[in-house]
Amino acid sequence: MMIFIEQRMYLSPRDIKKAAIIDEGWKLLDSDNSFVGNFIEGGYRTARKYRGAYITISQGIEDFDGDAASVAAKAAWSNSSFKIILRQNLEAFRKYNQRNPDQFNVLERTVIEGFPSAKDAHFSAFMLRVAGQVSYHRLLIDPISRSLFSTDGKDYQFRENELAKGRSSQEILYALAQQKFPAEMEKLASWQTTTRH
Repeated sequence: MMIFIEQRMYLSPRDIKKAAIIDEGWKLLDSDNSFVGNFIEGGYRTARKYRGAYITISQGIEDFDGDAASVAAKAAWSNSSFKIILRQNLEAFRKYNQRNPDQFNVLERTVIEGFPSAKDAHFSAFMLRVAGQVSYHRLLIDPISRSLFSTDGKDYQFRENELAKGRSSQEILYALAQQKFPAEMEKLASWQTTTRH
């Protein structure tokens, strides 16, 4: 897979934008395999020349910039122009800041520590750092999209069970959204009836 990604990134025309998105990046970042390390480090250092980007998603900052982070992980962190910081485990975040007091200023720490759980708030709060400039945002998505992207075990099993029954993805997501977010779905339905011509 890594060879395929590298070939697509470096051998395809440079006028085409490319992005390699690695979810659960800690699995790759923690690897002792030198090929994996070279893949990450080389990708983060050179992708921009090829109109490309590497995006690595992981649970915590420690995976990239902690004491036990690999050389490749630290290279990925230091060569990333864009950093998106979501809600962190409070205890781990505070320990990280004790060891890295210059990474976040007092205001940034306070705001990050105050990010609510996305599951409870129905939005994701995040800090965006681009070339040293910081801004704060909320990502709000509709209940059907939340049903689609949910990684909750019960939601996943509901989708799988309904697929096995032969229901369409659209029907399943609508049913799950109705079940989990009835008030929002009712509000959306009222908007739909008022906007039809």
